[in-house]
Amino acid sequence: MTRIPSNLSRAPNILVSQVNLRSITGTNTALLKLNSQIAAQKKVINASDDPVAAALIGALDSELEAAEQKNRNLEHASGALNTLDQALGGLSELVLEAKTIASSQIGVGSDAATRLQQADVVDSLINGVFAAMNRSHVGMYLFGGDRVAAPPVESFAGGYRFVGSRQGLNTDIGPEIDFPITLSADQATGALSARVEGSVELNPALTAGTFVQDLRGPAEGKQLGLLEITIDDGTTPVTVQVDLSGATTVGDIATLIESTIRDTDPAALGGAFPTGVTPGAAQFSLNAVAAGYSITFADGPASETATALGLAGFTFDAANPINTDPAADLDPQVTDRTTLGSLGPTSPVVFGDIVFRNGGRAGTVTTSAGMTVGEFREAVRRLNVGVRVEIDDSADSLNVVNEVSGFRMSIEEGGGTAATTLGIRSFGADTRLADFNDGRGITIADGQVDPLTNLPDADQNVDFRITLTDGSTFDVDLTPSDIESVQDVIAKINADAAAAGFGAVFTASLSTGANGILLSDTSAGASQIEVESLNGYAAEDLGLLGGSFTGGATATYQGSDTSTVRVDSLFTTLIELRDALRGNDERGITFAGERLEEDLDRLASARALVGGRASRVEAAQLRLDDTTVLNKSLKSERQDLDLIEASSRFSLLQTQLQATLTAVAQSQRLSLLDFLS
Repeated sequence: MTRIPSNLSRAPNILVSQVNLRSITGTNTALLKLNSQIAAQKKVINASDDPVAAALIGALDSELEAAEQKNRNLEHASGALNTLDQALGGLSELVLEAKTIASSQIGVGSDAATRLQQADVVDSLINGVFAAMNRSHVGMYLFGGDRVAAPPVESFAGGYRFVGSRQGLNTDIGPEIDFPITLSADQATGALSARVEGSVELNPALTAGTFVQDLRGPAEGKQLGLLEITIDDGTTPVTVQVDLSGATTVGDIATLIESTIRDTDPAALGGAFPTGVTPGAAQFSLNAVAAGYSITFADGPASETATALGLAGFTFDAANPINTDPAADLDPQVTDRTTLGSLGPTSPVVFGDIVFRNGGRAGTVTTSAGMTVGEFREAVRRLNVGVRVEIDDSADSLNVVNEVSGFRMSIEEGGGTAATTLGIRSFGADTRLADFNDGRGITIADGQVDPLTNLPDADQNVDFRITLTDGSTFDVDLTPSDIESVQDVIAKINADAAAAGFGAVFTASLSTGANGILLSDTSAGASQIEVESLNGYAAEDLGLLGGSFTGGATATYQGSDTSTVRVDSLFTTLIELRDALRGNDERGITFAGERLEEDLDRLASARALVGGRASRVEAAQLRLDDTTVLNKSLKSERQDLDLIEASSRFSLLQTQLQATLTAVAQSQRLSLLDFLS
């Protein structure tokens, strides 16, 4: 039974009521909180319930949310890599089928009709490769590198051009996985472009329009600032400063330096402005320094300007207008702004037409001294023959790139020597014969011996025979030392002609127009110049079989171009196999079959790469699952409610509330008389 506490022996009724109300309210509050926990099945609903647990739960929630997104990314990556693996597997099967066709069509077991039928099969395989390379996964093209929104390979006039990126697409799948989930097409099917690398260092001249940022040499990596100029008239030297930090071009620098010198001492430079300070070939030139004067330059405070411009440590006077020290060469780089007329290779550029051929397409670009490298590149792009011009990474030369698999690119002179002096002609005097015939080089007859005597047999080592228009003939015997470059083989042909007594009427040379070796004959016979292969394949490999003859006082025989540039890709191999089958060319079928082995190895490497990446993604998914389970367990321990314990506590609070209400009700009926009694 509830009784009045001894410390409240004389308590007013209102105080007693407040004490009772507080007890009831506390029990009700506890019941309400517990009821909310039971309804939510959580023991921490608000941060105030348990600040420490709430902070930990918040951190775990963030980790679990990030893990959920990461898991979705991993599933996406796994799907992409598995699809890639399937595509590569299908490509391998296509290549194996093509290889079987190539091997079956070599030898006496096949004929032209059979090979023609098999060419149609290879054509369907090419279409299969095209479809596989444009395969997508959830709207993402898998062989497009990081350009996944559009098909990476497009058909181009019978060839195939890669328009994707060579950098794979990365996604957020964790710092431990730093590889892309897509491939570039060239990783699977081979290089999707091939180039003629510039053979000439173009060495642009320093001009007024050369930008400061394009300077190398001592200027590379340096910022221009204050430049100190000392003008000495032989009696009283005067030093002044000029700020070059705002100069954009070499012309700006020359103008600021000259105007400063003339303003300081008008007699120091002869002639009229702006002829006193001009860009030389590679350094600044101080023209017409007055007699008795000398001018020197030094770095200004906290500046390396004089050193950067190649002006420091040299005294300019009337006898020494330019610093010829090679260390002072400012070495401008080739940029899109560089004019062709400012290029200074070993031989002066004779401007004219350059002909670009690729597959069955051709176009001509007319060069001029005022054309910039950027304009030249754009003119080539506009030809739309699948060719582009690039500035080499060294910024010293130009490269020409064949973008189309299945096409053979050549670059010829169309009048003048622009292609040669720019270093981009594909068939030049210095072209290596090892690069001929798609890198197979030249196959000569050399070291052959008589099977009976086991001694060298001269007849078996002669490569080809040339017949002149008057019926005279001479043989050409090439040795390994004769096939280093085009010029070497031309020299050997001329030497053998001279040794045979035809040096006065016969000349082999590099064609000045279309690519190829040109044979010239002034013997004025009634026949044609002919080339006959005797042993080996040298004449064929040099393009001397089936050339074009032109009669006249000087008859000519134009060889074909076997130094064309092809793209080394699966597309090219299959196209060449198809064409060799259609042309009943057994040697071509053999070469294509050999390349298919390389294509198969490349696909195997790509598939191994993808498989390794897929394995790492799968392992990451397992680790993420384990971490997620642990985090969920920790969160549950701190947030989830023990329903059995909560139910017992809820029942206890209900009993407590009922008892409190009963006691309060009874205490409210007591009076003063009850107390006195």
